Amino acid sequence: MLILVIDTSAIASAAVLSTGTEPHRTEVKASFATEDTRSHAEVLAPGISSLFQDPTVQGPRLDAIVVGVGPGPFTGLRSGIAVARTLRFAWNVPLYGAMSLHALAWDVIAARRAPAQSDFIIATDARRKEV
Repeated sequence: MLILVIDTSAIASAAVLSTGTEPHRTEVKASFATEDTRSHAEVLAPGISSLFQDPTVQGPRLDAIVVGVGPGPFTGLRSGIAVARTLRFAWNVPLYGAMSLHALAWDVIAARRAPAQSDFIIATDARRKEV
């Protein structure tokens, strides 16, 4: 499967992933990220375009688009979700939302290569001296 992943919960980032049939086997085909936390709307669409040689041909070949739905600053999230929805309509590709904290938890579980054996907590820097 080819999946476009977009996350703007902290920075503007996107990647094209190729997943295989084996669990937790994902290859990053191309990625884009910016460290600027205030330019999501300006850099996201050109960044996603840079992931494809020809977005009008390759975009519709995606199996899905996944977009981060937070938690995060409203303006940044809104930028990512708006771009994802636009691409979903333009390319006629299924769109799914994912919480960034769930994605981080899955990374922990995948690193263990087994179901979680104990409880754990995921926390991120929310800026403004908050977690």
